[in-house]
This record gives sequence, C-alpha cells and structure tokens, in this order.
Amino acid sequence: MSDTMDLVAESGVLGFEEKHMIAIMMFLSINGECQKIEIYRNVSSNPRIPDKLDRLEVMGLIKQISTVGTRAITIALTPKGKEVAEKLIELDGIVKK
Repeated sequence: MSDTMDLVAESGVLGFEEKHMIAIMMFLSINGECQKIEIYRNVSSNPRIPDKLDRLEVMGLIKQISTVGTRAITIALTPKGKEVAEKLIELDGIVKK
C-alpha cells in the first residue's frame, strides 16, 4: 500500500471531511448496494466521485465490485461500513432535532 493510502486508512473520522463522503455512506445505508451510476444520479455528479469511492474502499467501508462483461461497478457497504453508516444516520438525526 502506498504512503498516501496508508494515511487515508489511518485517518479515521477525519477521512469524512471531504465533500460527499458522508452523503455516499448514508445513501448506501438507506438504499443498499447500487451501481456507481446511482451515486452520480443521487448523490453527486462530481468528477472526483471515483477518488472518493476509492478512499472509502481503502478505509474498509465499501467494496467496489466489477460486473464481468460490462463496465458497471456495484458499490456495497462492508460490515464495518454498515456500522459506520448507521452511526452517521443516528448522528444526523440528533443534529436535526
């Protein structure tokens, strides 16, 4: 793993400071696994979404699964990602009170 990826993996909650990271996690928690295109349609069409997904994968929160024979990529929360996303949704509810 590169030094940059080591830092990403070790960044903990600070890894969510980048725009759309929390929104991606919450979207996946609410909607379940989806195609990458659904992230673009429902969260953001930011051209840096692939970088953000890579960061979440390095953090162990999502997995990106290539569909054989197509360019489609399925995005799914890992067990750790599900736990983190549940906490983010809980925190969102507290803040909105």
